[in-house]
Amino acid sequence: MDRVTWNAALISTMLALGALLAPIGAQATIPDANIVAGVNRGGIGLITGAYGQADFALSPRTAIGAYFGFDPDDVYFGDYDNGDGDDLVGGGHFMYQFLEGDAKNPSIAGIFGLYGDQDGLQPEVGLGLSYPFDAKWTGRANIVYGPSWGFEFGYKFNPNLEGTFGIAGMGLVGLGFRF
Repeated sequence: MDRVTWNAALISTMLALGALLAPIGAQATIPDANIVAGVNRGGIGLITGAYGQADFALSPRTAIGAYFGFDPDDVYFGDYDNGDGDDLVGGGHFMYQFLEGDAKNPSIAGIFGLYGDQDGLQPEVGLGLSYPFDAKWTGRANIVYGPSWGFEFGYKFNPNLEGTFGIAGMGLVGLGFRF
């Protein structure tokens, strides 16, 4: 299958999956290790709950971010215990980009912060990796203790809008944007 046909098939699959999941919700868009000065990012979604996050670039190598989520099925916490009262999560983090990626190397950033639920505050710490496969596709892997963990693929519909699909502390399918 040639590249144009493969991309069209994958995009169609992602859009169809998004349309099927929209009534029950979709979510994702983990923090991106590729920090760009003057570019702020956000993400929204729903699958088993609701989620929103934003990252604000402070400099070419630093950013701060925050997120808030509601999840009655506890996908955030990985215990899937509906009705246990741990349905809300919120947090904030600071990111420092150790390595700026290019066509051959990923961007690598440290993620340091706190998140909280009804049980109190806990640290969030780890590494985020972001690798652009081409102008449209980006892969991300956040190895983080806390809700910002995850693995996802993003497809840029245009420079300011990205659809995501992956496995993350915050869900499976999401919509990211730049502002």
